[in-house]
Amino acid sequence: MNGPDTADETSFYLDYELQVDATRDAVAKLAREVLQYEWADYLRASPPAGGHEWHALDSGKPWGRVTPTSWERGRDSGYDLHFEHYPTPRALQRGQFRLELHLEDGVHGDADFSGDSPYAALRERLVAALDEARGEHDDLPAGEFGTGRTLWRVDSHFLAGDTVAYYEALREALSAHDPFVDAVAAVLDDELPERDPFERG
Repeated sequence: MNGPDTADETSFYLDYELQVDATRDAVAKLAREVLQYEWADYLRASPPAGGHEWHALDSGKPWGRVTPTSWERGRDSGYDLHFEHYPTPRALQRGQFRLELHLEDGVHGDADFSGDSPYAALRERLVAALDEARGEHDDLPAGEFGTGRTLWRVDSHFLAGDTVAYYEALREALSAHDPFVDAVAAVLDDELPERDPFERG
């Protein structure tokens, strides 16, 4: 029967859909205007646990890079090693956090991981060191090794819509990966020359 009840139900569902859309839009705006900018300030004010100093890069974008100062030696040699996270509207709406450890070309961006390239060789040594660190530290978060530029990836959850919960998820993930920071720094110390061999001394 098509009576007033059907019209009321239709109106109710339309109002509900409008509210859901408005909430989604508000969370997306919060991610773009707050989350993507303030995560770096939060890390500076409340740095990850451990003895490392960190640099926050790419604030204001749908990705953020965080790198410890102990990895700068790699950057000086053309290797861009960093943790990357994704402060996107979707992540904030769903309460999903992802942290990845990347090896990229510090000069051109995309690294060549094929054959005997220096990136492929360094990647292989880094993955072996990370695997060894996993074996020695059973308190590391459960994650998985990636392919190409992604050496490692870990996913976790936080309270959806809560920017501070996102910042804490980032801080806690970086703190938990402290053994990886040391493992990567050790590989860089072993593999990279003390100074540029082409530099005049």
